[in-house]
Amino acid sequence: MRRLAALGLSMALLAAPPAFAGPLDDARAAYQRGDYATAEQLLLPIAEGGSAYAQYRLGLVYAEAVGPMRSPEEAAKWFESATLQGQPYAQYKLAVLYVNGNGVPKDFVQAYLWFSLSARSLAGSGSEALRQRDMLTARMSASQVSDAKKLVRTWRPMKFDPEAIPQR
Repeated sequence: MRRLAALGLSMALLAAPPAFAGPLDDARAAYQRGDYATAEQLLLPIAEGGSAYAQYRLGLVYAEAVGPMRSPEEAAKWFESATLQGQPYAQYKLAVLYVNGNGVPKDFVQAYLWFSLSARSLAGSGSEALRQRDMLTARMSASQVSDAKKLVRTWRPMKFDPEAIPQR
């Protein structure tokens, strides 16, 4: 009987949701509620510590916030930090910024690079990145495409260095 009660208690504890969500979960929930200030507060120390995912999420906060928190330059900074570590969603978002010259100078070669790497990392989910890259190619010169393809071939992710966070 005691074993059965202990088993029942163990099962109940395993099925119960955790009492506290992690900071990334809390930040995601705040972001989804539109509470960008809380999301920023939760993500910033994690992003500064080198988490590529937190850097990507922080970039989203700055890209999609409304009012004075909206900053394409800050979004680009954090997307770039995440992309340099190989974060595919940040690569896609940074490519879009380069296409439009939003927070960064308009640069089709850089956009091609990041769309290509995003598509490579996301495999089956990368079709949108491939579609965007292919549409962009029609707007590029042969020399730009050649330069971009060379960057794609030689690109390697980097280990995070907090001193190397791009300044905008």
